[in-house]
Amino acid sequence: MTMTADATVFEHVPCALCGADDPDPLAWLDDLRFGTLPFPLQLVACRRCGFRYLTPQPRPGCEQAFYPDEYDPYHRTSLTACARRILLRREVHALWPLLAPPRRILEVGCATGELLQVIREAGNPDVVGLEPEPTAAETARARGLTVLTGTLATVQFAPGSFDVVLLQHVLEHLAEPRRALEQIRLLLRPGGSVIIWVPNGASWAATVFGDAWMGYDPPRHRSVFTPATLRQLLAETGFTVLEEHHEWHGLEWAWGLRLLARRAGAHRLERSLARFHLPLILLATPVAALAALARRSGRIRLIARRRPSDAQAMR
Repeated sequence: MTMTADATVFEHVPCALCGADDPDPLAWLDDLRFGTLPFPLQLVACRRCGFRYLTPQPRPGCEQAFYPDEYDPYHRTSLTACARRILLRREVHALWPLLAPPRRILEVGCATGELLQVIREAGNPDVVGLEPEPTAAETARARGLTVLTGTLATVQFAPGSFDVVLLQHVLEHLAEPRRALEQIRLLLRPGGSVIIWVPNGASWAATVFGDAWMGYDPPRHRSVFTPATLRQLLAETGFTVLEEHHEWHGLEWAWGLRLLARRAGAHRLERSLARFHLPLILLATPVAALAALARRSGRIRLIARRRPSDAQAMR
């Protein structure tokens, strides 16, 4: 059952990209998906660097109040789980040169371990997951995966433990994305890579759907990245971007229509759209493909390589 969190769990925050506290208000966002918010939250843009984020945000340690039992990554129906496995297999196939043995893989925020399981089935058993939600982590362990319950701040790994770190739609959830990438850089071996998937705030879908765009998803998504701001953050934390990929399936468009109906109070229409959710995704795929060709997809994936430190570069 969805519960509304108490207002005292929120706090004002500065820009996570540059640290300035000079927000320019853009919009008020409500939790159209799960109704966990006691009031709408403000989407702002930093006047110094342009980065977009929510303020106030949930205080660190209070996040789980906004992740109900029905939250998608923790609970998928058989049909959506099957569709996701197909997409993950395609993704792993495309990324296999980076994921193949003997590379050691860490996924931060692995939820129930779907991606790690597909990597293992493809031929690399040396995978580790990190997940803060205990039930999701236990589900992942039940798949036979090595998954630790916790976060980058609470679980310690030796420096240089991994060849690749994955963050699949995780960075936008984190209170301190800069610190997370700094920690990840330390965990990577020289020449190691980080692969990051995030919603794209510069997408066509974000423009079309406005506050009903699924990529906002307040308050679970604290930050709204664009290719430019994510590239800037990666550069400032010691990474070189190698590739920027724009996804082209129609998920964001199908959800955008449903969330518009919810916002308008058109409950009967929203229920009808929900019944045809997968066909809507398929029907919207050509639009998503055009957005991807224009580099304006709502979901992007960046691959970045760990740069050597100044001391290493001088050797």
